[in-house]
Amino acid sequence: MSSTHSNSAPSDVAHLLNQCLGEMSEAVFAEEGTLDKFIGDAVLAVFGAPLAQADHAARALRAAESMRRRMTELHLTPPVELRIAINSGIATVGDIGTPRRREYTVLGDVVNTCARLVSSECAPGQILLTSGTRDRLDRATSLRSVGCVTLRGRGAPVDVFAFDPP
Repeated sequence: MSSTHSNSAPSDVAHLLNQCLGEMSEAVFAEEGTLDKFIGDAVLAVFGAPLAQADHAARALRAAESMRRRMTELHLTPPVELRIAINSGIATVGDIGTPRRREYTVLGDVVNTCARLVSSECAPGQILLTSGTRDRLDRATSLRSVGCVTLRGRGAPVDVFAFDPP
């Protein structure tokens, strides 16, 4: 999420951020996803872990649609720009940390690819998916090829698709 709220008081920014993150979290929970963490103004959510979900890609996409709709319904002025990327693949999941502080999280190339996709390729209001997610969705899903993109830290280009609902 991003906006032009940089001149606002810190308490106002915190209120806005809490409101937005609350809506994003509810969209994840409604699809039985796991909210991994907040990273500044971003949400890292996981579907299919810790419990397997055969339809995890569809759940992630429905959550993304809900996030976009919820942000529109907030009628924020100036508006907050939402960018969403979804990637599917093998990840390491579990408790990471020290004996004094541990967190359940997800690690791996699948996470890094998604983070780079959202930061370098995703336009405001856009939902981007990789072929890893596209291959796990119903073929009737409205996706438009964006093409192959080269992301920092990846040797091979990534096939990217935009979700354009009917």
